[in-house]
This record gives sequence, C-alpha cells and structure tokens, in this order.
Amino acid sequence: MMTSLSLLAAVLVSLLCTFANAHVADSRKALDNNIQPNVVTPKRRHLRDMVRIRNAPPETVQFEPGTRLVLECEVLGKPAPTVQWLKNGEPIVDYEVESNDILPADPSSFAQMVSKLVVTSSSNGDVYTCVATSALNQKTASTTILTVEESEEENLLTLQKLFRMPSKPVITSYYTNIFQNIGSDVVLPCRVDSTSKSQVFWQDNNDELVFDNSRMRVLPSGDLVITPLLWADMGNFTCIAKNMYGKDTMTTFMYPLRPSKV
Repeated sequence: MMTSLSLLAAVLVSLLCTFANAHVADSRKALDNNIQPNVVTPKRRHLRDMVRIRNAPPETVQFEPGTRLVLECEVLGKPAPTVQWLKNGEPIVDYEVESNDILPADPSSFAQMVSKLVVTSSSNGDVYTCVATSALNQKTASTTILTVEESEEENLLTLQKLFRMPSKPVITSYYTNIFQNIGSDVVLPCRVDSTSKSQVFWQDNNDELVFDNSRMRVLPSGDLVITPLLWADMGNFTCIAKNMYGKDTMTTFMYPLRPSKV
C-alpha cells in the first residue's frame, strides 16, 4: 500500500513539475512576444547640393527677322539656383545694374526655376547658352540660331519695325516652386522684359496685394522679399507685370520647411 502511495505521489510531483515548467516557458514566451524592438525614428534625409536643367532650349531654332523669339530654360537646384544667359560666350544683362538687388540663396532652399530670354535681333549661327548655377555646381545648355542673313539696310528696317510693334511684358525669371526653412529670409524673383515702361505687383498667398507689409517688400528689380518666412506663408504667390499693351503673370508655390535638428 505504501509502495503504491509512494508511486502515486512521485507521479503527481512529476506532473506538477512538468506543468510548472510548461507554465514558466509559456510565460517567458508571452513575455518575449510582448517585448517590442526599439523603434528607431528615421532621420530626415538631407538633400545634397545639386543643380539640373530639367527642360533645355532646343539645340537649334529658326529665327525670323522682325519677330521676337523667347528661349526658355527650366532648372532645379539646391540651394535655389540662378540662371545667366550667354550670347556667343558673353554674358547678357537683362536688367539694370542699379536694380540688381540680388540676395544670396538660403542654404536650406530647394527650388525649380524658369528663366526666359527674349531675342529681338540675332545673326545666323549665334549661340545662346543657359548657365544654371547652385552653390558650386553648374550646368549649361546651348541653342544655335538659324536665320536668313539680311543686308544692313534691311536689318535697320526690321529693327525699326520691331520696336514700333506693341508688345506686352514678359516675365523672364521666376520660381515655380520653392521649399525653404521657416525663420529664414526668402527672395522670390520676378524679372521682366518690356519694350515700354512696366509695373510689377505681387499678390500674397491670400490673393491680397503686397503693400505696406512689415514682412514683405518688392525690390526695384521686381523680386519679392519675405522676412522672416512663416508657416502661414505656405501657398501661391503671384507676380503681375503690366505695361500699356498688356500683362504677364506667373505663380510661385511657397512651402515653408521645419528646420531639421542637427
């Protein structure tokens, strides 16, 4: 009898130990399943300085004397790019030096820019080059003019006819989109080509005329300066150029960025 009881007790102890071990193993497994790995917040990616010509002027283009030809160059860059045009390797200045209030691009800026060159007179074989620059990076794209040569007298008559031709202004330099850190100073370009006296106006992201604003001012060059940039400035800013023959408009989308933590 005692032997039977001893055997039964041994079996019960064995079962209890097995149950206990299984319970501990299950508890550890449940604990392991409940432990989540450390979640590492991905760091904000920093875009390297770069410049790229997205849409270049054509390699060759026909030019008819007595008309106006507009060459266009679309550029992407960080920081915000600038564009200079060359004619046969020499710089073309399309605005007065006195109004050249150019402020350096903020290092945080990233922008898509459109630059246009209005050609009113050119010879066969002239080469026009779009030079896009951002920080230390530079890209170029060139186009060659194909035209019929005229005599000096014919050229003179063509020019006289051209300058008598009424024409509305052309906005030749602007951003389509720009991203820049909140708190920085941003410059939105709006350069104009006009054969007659023109005026430049800006509308803010609420479609209100920029006038007597403590944070926004229009430079003599036509550019708009916003200082400092706020989150509330997100949206479309519109530049309007007018003369007695018509107007031209363009829109820049402004996206303020939260400055990244170093």
